Amino acid sequence: MLPERPFCYNAVVVALAIPLAPPQVSPATADPLARLHSAVGALAASDLASLTDAALGDDLVALRRDIDRLELEFSRRLQGFDARRGWSGTGALSTVAWLRNTCRLSPAAAAQSVGVARQLPALPLTAQSASDGTIGFHHVAVITHCAAQVGADAVRNVEPTLVEAARKLDPRSLRVVTRRLRYCVDPDGALSDSEADHARRAFNLSQTFDGVFHVDGLLDAEGGALLRSAIDALDDRVAGDDRTSWQRRADALVELARRQLQSGSLPSVAGERPHLTVTASEATLRTERGCAAGEMGWAGPVVAETVRRVACDASVRRVVVAGGGEPLDVGRATRTIPSALRRALVVRDGGCRFPGCDRPPEWTDGHHIAHWADGGETKLENLVLLCRRHHRVVHEGHWRLQVGSDGGVVAQPP
Repeated sequence: MLPERPFCYNAVVVALAIPLAPPQVSPATADPLARLHSAVGALAASDLASLTDAALGDDLVALRRDIDRLELEFSRRLQGFDARRGWSGTGALSTVAWLRNTCRLSPAAAAQSVGVARQLPALPLTAQSASDGTIGFHHVAVITHCAAQVGADAVRNVEPTLVEAARKLDPRSLRVVTRRLRYCVDPDGALSDSEADHARRAFNLSQTFDGVFHVDGLLDAEGGALLRSAIDALDDRVAGDDRTSWQRRADALVELARRQLQSGSLPSVAGERPHLTVTASEATLRTERGCAAGEMGWAGPVVAETVRRVACDASVRRVVVAGGGEPLDVGRATRTIPSALRRALVVRDGGCRFPGCDRPPEWTDGHHIAHWADGGETKLENLVLLCRRHHRVVHEGHWRLQVGSDGGVVAQPP
C-alpha cells in the first residue's frame, strides 16, 4: 500500500484550480493610433548619424510605403466621415472646409483627399494595388481624379490598364494617360475644361520695395507650351556656367524680351519704338564719388555700373538741364557703337570674347574696354563682344578685360 501524500496532492489540486490572470495591457498599447504615435516618436528619436547612405535610402523607401498606407487608411476613415456628414455639427460648411481647418490642409490637398475618399470604394483593383504597395497613393489620386471626371464605370472598364500603367509610370506621366482617356470618353467635357483653362490665364508683374520685380501668372496648355519652347531655345548652359536652372530660365525670359525690343517689330508708343530708358548724369557715367543713381524706366534707381553697362552699346541722347533740372537743350540720339562698327565686331569676334564662352553674336553687346564716358574711343581696338551675362560680370562684378598682343582677351577677377 502506497503511503498517503496529502500535502503534495492538495498542492497540485490547488495549483490547477487557480485561473491564469490575463496579461496587463496599458490603454496606450491597446489603441492602434497610440501605438502609431509611439512608433513615430521612436523613429524621431533614432540616431541617423550611425546609418549608412544605403540604410537611409532603404528607410526612405519603407517610410514612403507606410505613408502611402496611412494615406489609404486616412481615405477609408474620411469616406465614412464624409458619408455621415460628420462635419455638420462642427460649424464647418463641408468636408473640405473641415479638413482645411482641423487637419491643416491646403484647399487643393483637402479637395484631393475628399475626391480620393469618394471615388476609391468604386475602384477595387486600384484600392487593392495601393494596399499591397504596387502603386503609390499619388497614383491613386490621379486615377480617382479621372473617375470623378468621366465616371467610375468608365474607369473600371480600363482599370487593369491604368493600374498596370501606374506600376511603370510616375504620377505625372500617369496623368497624361488619364487625360487621354478623358479625351476619348468625354470629348465635350475635355473641350469645356480647355476653354475654362484659357479663361483663367493671367500674368502679373509687380515691383517690390527693394526694386526687384515679382512675376507670377497662369497659362493654358498652349500658351505655356509656346513660352516654354521659346525659353528652352534660349536656355543654354555652357561649361563653367554656375547658374541654377531657375536663374537660366529667368535670363532666357529677359533675353526673349530684349530680342523682341531690338527687332523693332513692336508697335510704337507715343511715337517711339518701345525701348529701355536710363537717365543719368555725366558724373554717374564716370562713377564719380558721391554721384547720384541712374533712373531706369519702370524700375527706378539703378547703380552707376548698371548705367555704364547699358550705355556701352546703346542709343545716347544728351540733355542739358538748368540748375533746377529744367531741360534747356535735347540733342539727337546717336548710337555709341554704329551699325557698321557692330558688323565689323561680329566678323572679328564671332561671339562673346570672355574666356571660355561661346555664345553667338545674337546674345552679345558691344563692350568698351575703356569706357567712352572715361574718354575711351569707340573704335574696333577698344571694343569686344560680350554676352549679357559676362557683360554684367565685367561691370557689376568688377572684372577687368585686357587684349593681349596676340589679340586674345584676358579676364582678371576683382
